[in-house]
Amino acid sequence: MLPISIVKGSITLAGLLFRPDNINSTLPGVVVVHPGGGVKEQVASVYAERLSQQGYVTVAYDAAHQGDYEGLPHFLEDPNSRVTDVSAVVDYLEALGYVDPDRIAVIGICAGGGYAAGAAKGDHRLKAVAMVSAVNIGDSTREGWLGNEVAADKIALLQQIAEPIQAESNGTEPQYSTYVPSIPDESTPYDLRDAADYYLTPRAQHPNTQNKMLLRSHPLTMNFDAWNFADLYLTQPTLHSSERLYNILEPNNLGVRQYVIPGGRHMDFYDREPYVNLSVLEIAQFLRQI
Repeated sequence: MLPISIVKGSITLAGLLFRPDNINSTLPGVVVVHPGGGVKEQVASVYAERLSQQGYVTVAYDAAHQGDYEGLPHFLEDPNSRVTDVSAVVDYLEALGYVDPDRIAVIGICAGGGYAAGAAKGDHRLKAVAMVSAVNIGDSTREGWLGNEVAADKIALLQQIAEPIQAESNGTEPQYSTYVPSIPDESTPYDLRDAADYYLTPRAQHPNTQNKMLLRSHPLTMNFDAWNFADLYLTQPTLHSSERLYNILEPNNLGVRQYVIPGGRHMDFYDREPYVNLSVLEIAQFLRQI
């Protein structure tokens, strides 16, 4: 593992490069996109390291405004920026002499899966997409984690946060919301209770993840749809477990594959065996086609 810097226009992203032990020819490259609120040292590095052991050159990195990013604002969840981060990592991989520029793929975990799809729709240098516990952050913002909320009701939220965002622009301290409940209770969906255990306990807690997101992130996530136009532009082979995305892609994308590992829940694929190993093997095999 090597710490790296990834140039993205006028800013720099912090990344970790993983390579197979012996490189005798050009190899396929993989961009690994971390979840919303996560950092490169967590689940993204797990998949990056294990895929490198399968013969891929991989990069896990911190999104702009998160992790080791030194610019401002920090703790901003900006889906459009997250999508273009992926293309910056593709630029980096293409410049490595031991990476085949025609064999680069992207994998994303949780919201990173949605961002991976969003990037691949527009950047066809990416030859395949794989998603782990994929979430379209736009859908989850509008419809809630369980998909049972009414999107139109979120107008009230947008109106509510407009005032503190305006105050921030006038110099007051910014306000934040959380990615996962700080103190989950029995009413909290199981996957979010498990996510709180992952992010907020020694299980995977990291000093660069403080479970906070600028309030001004909400209008950005509300306005985003990772699956929009996927039926037209996401033509690359795609591996995922989202029923909604499968229904969108299946009529036109001959390379779409839906995979389900029995018994596995959302967070199991972050750090629990056998789910992580099975997922890595499934992805590694799927990417052999590029």
